Amino acid sequence: MVKKAIVLAAGEGSRLKPITDAIPKEMIRVGRKPAIEHVLEVLKAGGIEDVLIIVGWKKHALVDYLGSGKRLGLKIYFRMQEEPLGTAHAVSLGDDFIGDDDFVVMYGDNYITPYDTMDSIVKLHNTKKSKGTLVLNPVDDPRRFGVVKMDEDGRINGMIEKPTWEEAEPYKLNDHWLNIAGLMILNGKIFEYIENTEPGKKGELWLTDSIELMRRDGHDFYGYIFKGKRFDIGTFESLEQADRLEMERIEEEGET
Repeated sequence: MVKKAIVLAAGEGSRLKPITDAIPKEMIRVGRKPAIEHVLEVLKAGGIEDVLIIVGWKKHALVDYLGSGKRLGLKIYFRMQEEPLGTAHAVSLGDDFIGDDDFVVMYGDNYITPYDTMDSIVKLHNTKKSKGTLVLNPVDDPRRFGVVKMDEDGRINGMIEKPTWEEAEPYKLNDHWLNIAGLMILNGKIFEYIENTEPGKKGELWLTDSIELMRRDGHDFYGYIFKGKRFDIGTFESLEQADRLEMERIEEEGET
């Protein structure tokens, strides 16, 4: 059973300045709720009960808003990443929180709909008896993301983080790439591989590199191709698109 999650919310949000000079990017509203609340609703829809949120400096508004999580029907905890040392380092801060369990990792600036996608991801993970399940969506430009190669059975057989056009070419599928969409289920064994991960570009430890080490060591990872809508709200363009989509959803469903 997958009951725990780590949410990564330590990023500065530099592409959303000057808004993020005042509030964390995860607190920017998408529709009527902060982005982080949409993230937590996705996790809750998949049966998650305990969430560790990794925050950075100037994230006090985020902590104050979420509190213990009781209002959202979750148990929420916080831990500080004091330096921007990468996603693998951020996840490693939850080692003692997770232990040996399977757990979800989700980026705090993701907007995903429908929420119940998480339930389907958990079911696939359990069916495949996978050591990791990566949620994927097609993109036209792979340079901002981690992208993967996947066989006909859905097994991941290669991945790379934020490649150049040249590096990305072997990962191309038809006319697009499969992007790791900021949502995945991992086994607690990943922490051993994070310890052995070499720094990548900019000296950061990237979670995709840790996953690749684990995969090459004989552990099966599978992809879940996401058919809903997903935006990371790290740019003004994607934030606007996510906000428009959420307001359309509210209007269609008649929420008050």
